[in-house]
Amino acid sequence: MFADFQRDDVLDEAGDVVEEAPFVYEACADLDAIRARCLQRLDEYNEKNQSKQMNLVIFDDALKHLLRIARIVGSPGGNILLVGVGGSGK
Repeated sequence: MFADFQRDDVLDEAGDVVEEAPFVYEACADLDAIRARCLQRLDEYNEKNQSKQMNLVIFDDALKHLLRIARIVGSPGGNILLVGVGGSGK
């Protein structure tokens, strides 16, 4: 499993961003580490968007699909067709 959102921004003492984290596509340590990172990013999203909060449960299969989707959509010209049964949260 690989992801490009594992690194943190460099912050100063006041909490301001000094340097943004580079998007380096690298191997994930394990499922628990990348799940923690995804939940951290989800919490950041929920703090910024109070009216559109998402309460998600990120189980193993969903996490693996999320990593694939993020890789495809993040690539130049990347697009994907999601197919599944109705009500599956595509």
